[in-house]
Amino acid sequence: MVVTRQDSAATSFQPAFYRMRDIIRITSLSRPTLYRRIAARRFPAPVKLGGRASGWPAESIQAWIADPAGYVATEPPALPEP
Repeated sequence: MVVTRQDSAATSFQPAFYRMRDIIRITSLSRPTLYRRIAARRFPAPVKLGGRASGWPAESIQAWIADPAGYVATEPPALPEP
């Protein structure tokens, strides 16, 4: 007898941060287009997660998805450290 159990938490999982490959898949935008839009404040800027890792907060991406044409970043993207 096989017993299967579906965990509702596993089926409704949403990550706290999205990495670049996820953003490209979600938006269908290329990497250069994303960075141009970030510079123009038309797409959320990534945040440093530590070391070389960066990611986009899920809330920021949801805000962009809700209104991609009217999205304006609330703060300018941080400049990389020299």
